[in-house]
Amino acid sequence: MIEADPDSEAVAFYNSEATLPTARTWIKQFVDDDETLIGQVKVFDPQVSVGDSGSGVLFYCVDERQASTKNRKTGDVTRTPDKPESVIQYRINLDRTSRGVWKAASVNVVPGACR
Repeated sequence: MIEADPDSEAVAFYNSEATLPTARTWIKQFVDDDETLIGQVKVFDPQVSVGDSGSGVLFYCVDERQASTKNRKTGDVTRTPDKPESVIQYRINLDRTSRGVWKAASVNVVPGACR
């Protein structure tokens, strides 16, 4: 996201074939709209669980209420609404590769799930 490059090696490195298209589409939307993220995003309440099969689950909350998008050309800023739905829970299923890298196998986003 910071590089504004949906095809960056980092995006592919941490995403499985199942999640890579969605990650790239999300980044590409910002690139196509010539927008970037500004402000403050708080990440909190991480929870990790690794099962006997070697797969893992990561839950964490993201408070986006102090963040905005900014158009790189015009400078126009769109603020994130100050609503409970702007505090989002991410639920990421992870698989560990033979090289020991944890990759996102699926991602669920639940607006308003964190308080």
